[in-house]
Amino acid sequence: MKRLLILVPAVFLATAALAQQAPETAVRDLWCGIAFGLVAADIPADATAEQKAVVADFVAGAEMLVERATIAHLEAGYDEAAFDTHKAEREAHVAAQVNMTGNEADYSFEECSALLGM
Repeated sequence: MKRLLILVPAVFLATAALAQQAPETAVRDLWCGIAFGLVAADIPADATAEQKAVVADFVAGAEMLVERATIAHLEAGYDEAAFDTHKAEREAHVAAQVNMTGNEADYSFEECSALLGM
């Protein structure tokens, strides 16, 4: 009987973890949306009007990608609190990758910009 009592929580925890597996497209959308948002936030104060217009396009694209990723994650079983926690973790991960040297990021600029048709 004790074994059964131990297995029941394990089964529920495994089910909850499986329910929170978002599709790869949602993982990519979230990563790219966060990355574009981080990069756009670093626009210099003396940027030209043309540069600001390009950044505005990336900001809009970032918002669209994060929104799309949010919907997909919620449909995959995340509740809002779990997604908020996951998103905060991903923001730290993406920030570290965006700020590193080399090309070891999860996704390239080309892969992300293709999502925006750029």
